[in-house]
Amino acid sequence: MGALIAGLAVLVLLMFLAQGFVAADPKSLAKAVRLAAGVLLSLLAAGLALTGRIFFALIAGSIALAIFTGGPMPWERLRARAAAGAGGAPPRGASTMSRAEALSVLGLTEGATPQEIRVAHRRLIQQTHPDKGGSSYLAAKINQAKDVLLGE
Repeated sequence: MGALIAGLAVLVLLMFLAQGFVAADPKSLAKAVRLAAGVLLSLLAAGLALTGRIFFALIAGSIALAIFTGGPMPWERLRARAAAGAGGAPPRGASTMSRAEALSVLGLTEGATPQEIRVAHRRLIQQTHPDKGGSSYLAAKINQAKDVLLGE
């Protein structure tokens, strides 16, 4: 009998909460749901840590932190790091170099032909290649400049 009364009380409470959700502003409702999810995940993380499940506690805690701060979820950060490749270098083809910077790196002026770009690239890469005692950073910049100018 006590379980039936408790069930009815919970049902009445849920009906009152549903009325509040229907009448609420969508932005404030989203903020409240995010806060509630963050609190629940934080409590879950604390419970998991207390029972010795540290790995799962770290996962729940990092998700709770992302929810509270509005930042990216942990798996999104890992995916971005994996896409950047080893050493944090941007993937080949992803360019942050401007056309003007690429022309400067290769020592060219605006209006250079694809043939002139390839000749300048070949000359500079032969001088700065890591196999010839040069810098891998400079070689990467020269390759990136060629890719930007040729649209590769």
